Amino acid sequence: MQSIGSVLGNATRLEGTLHVDESVRIDGKLEGNLEQPDGKSRWILIGPTGEIHGDIRAQNISIAGKVIGNIIASESIELIDGCEVRGNITHKSITVEPGASVHGQLIARDETDSEAVAIQVIEAARSNS
Repeated sequence: MQSIGSVLGNATRLEGTLHVDESVRIDGKLEGNLEQPDGKSRWILIGPTGEIHGDIRAQNISIAGKVIGNIIASESIELIDGCEVRGNITHKSITVEPGASVHGQLIARDETDSEAVAIQVIEAARSNS
């Protein structure tokens, strides 16, 4: 795993879309989307006190906190014991520890799937709920 370039501390609350070009750890609260381009094995780490109310689009994601929104992981996602996800998860590879909570669809993505297809699947699921 690449070293963490930025940290949103547990006493920090941010509103709006967060664009990051490095690995980042979220221990605070983000009310908005989180976007990270692919490349160099970048990670989004959401700590046990971290909370995101919005969609996440990133290469690799590890969640120990809470996410209310849809997630697109172009590579892998890890759901850690005690985490809570309320939304659909599109992934190439997933690890779910016992005690992780998911309220949504898990959508496996293979090498031929494009990000546009993943976004269409999530938008269709939203309109049906």
